[in-house]
Amino acid sequence: MSSASRKEERLAQISEAYERLQSWRGVARELGIPRSTVRHYQRMLGAAPLPIAGGDVFAMQAKKMPLPKKGEVKRYILTCAQNNTYHHEQAWANLIALAEHYDAQVLISRFAYNKGAYGQQKSVKPGSAITGRREELWYDPELTEHFSDQRIQLAPGLVWCGESNISPTAIRPLSGMESYTGRDSAIFPHVKVAMTSVASGKHEGVKLLYTTGTVTQRNYIQRKAGLKAEFHHTYGGLLVEVNHRGNWFVRQLNASGSDGSIYDLDVLAKDGEITEGNRVEAVTFGDIHAAQVDEVVAALGWGPGGMLDVLKPKQVHLHDLIDFRSRNHHDRGNPHLNFQKFVDGLDDVDQEMAQAAELVKEFMRDDTDVFVIQSNHDNALLRWLREADYRQDPTNALFFLSCQKRVYESIAFKEENFHLLEWVMRQNGVPIPVFFLRTDQEHIICPDRGSGIECGMHGHEGPNGSRGSAISFSKMGRKCNIGHSHSAGIVDGVYVAGTSSKLDCGYNTGPSSWTHSHIVTYPNGKRSIITMYAGDWRAR
Repeated sequence: MSSASRKEERLAQISEAYERLQSWRGVARELGIPRSTVRHYQRMLGAAPLPIAGGDVFAMQAKKMPLPKKGEVKRYILTCAQNNTYHHEQAWANLIALAEHYDAQVLISRFAYNKGAYGQQKSVKPGSAITGRREELWYDPELTEHFSDQRIQLAPGLVWCGESNISPTAIRPLSGMESYTGRDSAIFPHVKVAMTSVASGKHEGVKLLYTTGTVTQRNYIQRKAGLKAEFHHTYGGLLVEVNHRGNWFVRQLNASGSDGSIYDLDVLAKDGEITEGNRVEAVTFGDIHAAQVDEVVAALGWGPGGMLDVLKPKQVHLHDLIDFRSRNHHDRGNPHLNFQKFVDGLDDVDQEMAQAAELVKEFMRDDTDVFVIQSNHDNALLRWLREADYRQDPTNALFFLSCQKRVYESIAFKEENFHLLEWVMRQNGVPIPVFFLRTDQEHIICPDRGSGIECGMHGHEGPNGSRGSAISFSKMGRKCNIGHSHSAGIVDGVYVAGTSSKLDCGYNTGPSSWTHSHIVTYPNGKRSIITMYAGDWRAR
């Protein structure tokens, strides 16, 4: 056999061994040949030359997108695509329909997954692999013109991290990324829809992190990590709106897995066609705290021509209706603060209840049901009756005694369904069409959409007596909309609203992750979080 033939035979032998073992060290061990020989044939096969060195002095810089002209709005639709995977035709057609409707630029970040199945450089971000590879990963050509694998500053303070390559099986894709873009909010391409609010200086604006969802189909290794990722795989994208001042607004565009239909506010994209003026299923407003409600949020949310009038929800959900600022149990040991309330005329509980009742009436619309969710601040009224001494509180003595008498009557007459806050609100003219949910009372909307969405939990009471959190609720396997934390977020099927109160209520000190954020639930069971910012809730 000639030298060339022996060389060719050895090359084929090494190539076959590598395809099986996926390890050059393993090839050397199995064939009993030196690593230096393997490296020689490795280079002949077109694999990466070794060793490799590199580096950058400065961190990655973002490409800056220009702001739109005065009076115009620039829009982007952001999503991601997996290697060697076909796109979801209906979801993609509807995203494109929305892009055309909004004149939005579509940006798709590619990511690589399942390195044992496709190519040699399969776990490397496209465009960043070392040279000399033999195979390229395949991406659906239908998406090619929209690929965006670089970092882009979409607006001041908002960065598209198209360069990231987070594994689709990551349970918490935003974990550890809180400081990744410094003070800028960031959007990361990922198949799971997630959102988190990062605590920031109280007066400098909260940093928000988002993921996108995807337009490619489910394609996972059928083991534990892959099976879990397959369950949370979400079709769709993220809509970003930017006005000429550089203010930006972000909304989730979650597609129905069955027909790919996508709602955005009152707009519906279905079968590639757009319709407008559609009603939403429900709006869960950020915690109300009537005594400390933010006036701008009130005007934008439920004032004339606000979000409530535009979206025309079938239901409105109100958390923490009252703040109970007048006699909060946290303030009992603070004589200075209590004197300040007295000076400002803010220590009258009856007056605070009347104010809350008038606020509830502002939410009432024809064909819209209003639900008040049992919440910890609302429960403070009953706690006050259990723990306070009316003899030391002349301002509130008469109201205290009237409430106490009514509670005792409910016990004496075995009124098991008695609800103190509801009774007080009715005394102040809140009509019967406003519903007050009790503790542990289920309230499921969209029941025909994946077993529905639980909207009857505030979020302060977690499983088995623990303190509530989005993560603990996510383990229930039940989609739900909650409030309580004032920090907007999305954890698996749990959506968390922010607050409608002032961002500085006097009792929250230090860095804060509070935002004026609200949950919109659509008829197809998909949801979006809308954050009010810079005097608006959308760019226009």
